[in-house]
Amino acid sequence: MMTQYRSIKRQHEDALLFYRMGDFYEMFYEDAKDAARILGITLTARSKGAQAIPMAGVPVKAAEAYLLKLVRAGKRVAICEQTGDPKTTKGLVDREVVRIVTAGTLTEDQVLDTDRPNWLCALLRAKGRAGLAWLDLSTGTFLVQERADSQIEDELGRIDPAEILVSEHEQPEREGEPLFPGIDAPVHPCPAFDFHVEECEKELLRFFSLKTLEGFGLAKDAMPLAISAAGALIRYVQETQRHALPHVRRIEVFQDRGRMLLDRATRSSLELVRTQREGQREGSLLSVIDKTRTPMGARLLRDRVLLPFTLLDEVLSVQAAVMEFFIERSIREQIREQLGSIQDLERLSARLSCGRALPRDLTALAESLSRLPKLHELLEPRQSPRLAALAAAMDQLQDVRALIQERMVEDPPNQVQNGGLIRSGVHEELDELRVISTRGKDWMLRFQEQEIERTGIHSLRIGYNKVFGYYIEATHAASEGRVPTEWVRKQTLKNAERYVTPELKDFETKVLKAEDRIKEIEYELFTQLREALAREVARILDTAQIVADVDVAASLAELAVERAWCCPKVDESKTLLIEEGRHPVLETTLRSEPFVPNDSDLEPPGKSLLLITGPNMAGKSTYIRQVALLTLLAQIGSFVPARSMELGLVDRIFTRVGASDDIARGSSTFMVEMTETANILNNATEHSLVILDEVGRGTSTYDGLSLAWAICEALHQDLGCRALFATHYHQLTELADLMPGVHNCHVAVREWENEIVFLHRIQPGGTDKSYGLHVARLAGVPGSILDRANQILDELESEGESIKPLAVHKRSQSREAAYHPTPRQLNLFRPSADRLLDEIEKLSPDELSPMDALLKLKELRDRYST
Repeated sequence: MMTQYRSIKRQHEDALLFYRMGDFYEMFYEDAKDAARILGITLTARSKGAQAIPMAGVPVKAAEAYLLKLVRAGKRVAICEQTGDPKTTKGLVDREVVRIVTAGTLTEDQVLDTDRPNWLCALLRAKGRAGLAWLDLSTGTFLVQERADSQIEDELGRIDPAEILVSEHEQPEREGEPLFPGIDAPVHPCPAFDFHVEECEKELLRFFSLKTLEGFGLAKDAMPLAISAAGALIRYVQETQRHALPHVRRIEVFQDRGRMLLDRATRSSLELVRTQREGQREGSLLSVIDKTRTPMGARLLRDRVLLPFTLLDEVLSVQAAVMEFFIERSIREQIREQLGSIQDLERLSARLSCGRALPRDLTALAESLSRLPKLHELLEPRQSPRLAALAAAMDQLQDVRALIQERMVEDPPNQVQNGGLIRSGVHEELDELRVISTRGKDWMLRFQEQEIERTGIHSLRIGYNKVFGYYIEATHAASEGRVPTEWVRKQTLKNAERYVTPELKDFETKVLKAEDRIKEIEYELFTQLREALAREVARILDTAQIVADVDVAASLAELAVERAWCCPKVDESKTLLIEEGRHPVLETTLRSEPFVPNDSDLEPPGKSLLLITGPNMAGKSTYIRQVALLTLLAQIGSFVPARSMELGLVDRIFTRVGASDDIARGSSTFMVEMTETANILNNATEHSLVILDEVGRGTSTYDGLSLAWAICEALHQDLGCRALFATHYHQLTELADLMPGVHNCHVAVREWENEIVFLHRIQPGGTDKSYGLHVARLAGVPGSILDRANQILDELESEGESIKPLAVHKRSQSREAAYHPTPRQLNLFRPSADRLLDEIEKLSPDELSPMDALLKLKELRDRYST
C-alpha cells in the first residue's frame, strides 16, 4: 500500500495528499506533520521503531472543515479516492486523485461565505498592459478584461480574489516583497507555456466547443493578454477539478461603461464591504444595508456597492422597482417570504455540474423551485418596467422540480451510498428487493421468538455486525445447559456468547444480497437524476439571476421602510443637495445618542468646493464620508438616510481620508497621502465627487499648507468638480474670498465652563479654533503635559505671527502644465521673524568681504520684505 501511496504522492509534490482508507483520509510523512500542526490533530505512526512512518488522518464525513483550514493556511490538497470496490477487489484497491482543492477552487457551501464570490484569478502582464481573468467556480461566473498595468492592483483589490495564478516569470519589484502588496491571496506560479496565447485560444475553443471566441467579444488581436489569462485559468481548473464544468457557460468581457470604478483608497476609507481597522464585514456599509433573503441577492448587492451605476436609466430603473416595493407593503412582505425559502441556486447548480451534489442538495433545489410559481404570480402585475421584465423572463422550472420530487424521498439521508433515497414506484427491481429486505426483517423477528420458545433462553437476541454478520447472543447465566447442538460458537464476550446457525446464515445471504443490490440501484438512479439535472443548469442559473435582482430591490425597499429613508431625485446635472443627511452606518451602530443630521449644498460652478474646519472629534470626517456614502447609495438605486436629496450623477467618487504607512510597499504616511492625492488630481473629472480629509498633515506645516492651498486651487479651477475638503489649516478659509466657488463651513462647538461640547452640526463660515488641547485631555493625556502645552501655546500665540495669503495662482488651462510647477518650493505665506533670525545667526561676518555682506543683506531684504 505504501508503494502505491508514494507513487501517487510523487505526482503531487506541491500538495498535501488525502489518501482514502475506508472512512478516513490518511496523510503520511511530512504531509502528516504539516496537517497535525495546522489542524491540531494527533500525529501517530504506521509501524514502529526505525521503520515508523508519521501518520495523521481526518474522518471523511468531516473533511470539508479540515480542508478549509488547510487551504486558509496556504496549502493545496489532493483528494485521492478509492476507485475500486473493496468488496470485489482482490489485493490492493485502486486509487487515484480525483480533485485538487485550492483556495480559488472551493465549491462547498459549508466553507464559503454566502454573500461574496470565491474568485480564482489569472494575470499576465506585458509591455505596460495586463490581461486579467477571474472565475467563481462555485457559480460559474467567468470574466476577463485588459487594462493598463498600473491599474491592475486596484482591480485585484476590487475583485478580492481567493487565489491568483501568474506566469512563473512574474517577479516582485524588489526581492522579498509580495508580488501584490495589500492583496491577501495565495499566488500560484504556473508554467509560462500555460499563458501562450495560441495555446490558450485553443484551450478556450475546446472548453466551450466553439470555432471562434469573437462571439464572447474576445478577438486575439484586440485582447491577447486577456485570452492568455483566461486560457491559463481554464487549464488550471481542468487540471485541479478533473471533470466537466457545464455550469461555466461563457466568458464575459468586463465592461466598466455604465459602472463607477472605485479605487482601493475609496473602497477602504468608505468601509464599503469591510472595516479599515479589523477588516471585518460587521460595521461596513454592506453590513447595515444588506436585507437580502437569498445568497444570490447578497452577492449581487455586494457587486453593486463596489460598482455603482453611472447611467441614469439604470439608476432610475432600480429606483422605480424599489419604490414599488416600498409602497406595496403586502406584496413586498409576501415576496420576501418566498425568497427566504430559496437556497443558493447558483452554487447548487455548480455542484450539480461538478457531480458533487448530495441528496439533500437535490431536495433543497426542489423546495426552492417550488417557490417560483408564487413569486412569479406576485411579480407579474407589477408596474415597474424592471419588475415586469423580470417576471416575463422568469423560467419557473416546474419540470425540473417535478423530476426531483417524482424520484427522491422528501427527507433523504445525505450520504449517497447508504440507500434510502429513491421513492417506491420508480424502479420495479428496487421495489421487489425492498419487499425481500422488509420480509427478511420480519423473518428475523419470528426466528428470534422461535428460538426463545425452543430453548427457553428469554434474554436471547439476534444482532448484526460487519465482522460476523447476523448472530444469536445469549448470556452465560441464561444459556447454561440450554444451547442447541446446531448453534456454532463464534465469539465469547465477558457475560455472553455469540452463535450462528445454518438457517441464520442462509437468511443473511439472501438479505444482505438484497440490501447490497438496493444500495447499488439507488446509487445508479441518483447519479442518473443528478446528470439529468446538470443538463438543466443553464436554465437554473438564468432564473437565479432574476431571483437575485428581485431580492436586491425588495431588500432596499425593506431597508428604506425600516430606517425611514427617502427616495433621492437623480438626474444628469451637477447638483448635490442633501437635507438632513445622516451617516448610514453610524446612525445604526451608535445607539447611545441620536445621530445629528446635516445639510449639504454643492452646485458648480457657483458652489463647487466646501472647506470644512473644526476640531478633531467634532465630526468633519464623518460628515464628508457621509456625503460620499449617500451619493453611492443613490447610484445603486437605493433610498438614502436624509429628509431629501437631489443628485446629479457622478462618474467617480474619490477619497483621501485617514493616515497610515503602507509597510508592504515601503511607503511613509505622507507618501501614501500624496500618491492617493495624485491619483485624484490625474483621474477626476468635472463630474466626479472628491472627498479630502486633512491633506498635507503628513509633512511640515508650511509644506502641508502650501500643498493644501495648491490642491484647492486645482480642484476649483482645473477640475471644477464637486469637492469637500476637511482641514485644520484655518488659513485656507481665505480661499473663499479669492475664489467664487469655494465656500466655508465649520463644525459647531460650544464652550462652557472651560469645557467644550461637540454639537456635530455643520454651520456656514470658517473657524480658527482647533481645541487640540481639549481633545488631548479627553484622550487621557496627563495633566502636567497639558499644563506645559498651554504655556507653550500662550507663548506662540503672543508672538502674533501674521499669515498673509498670496493671490490665487493663475492656473494654466492645461492640466499637464498645472501639475508640473517649477521645482521651487511655493512661498504662499510670509514666514515668521524667527526664520530671518535663524539665517542671520548662521552667518560668519569674519568670513564675508564687505561686498559679500552687502549682497547677503540685499538677498535677505528681498526674501523677507513685506
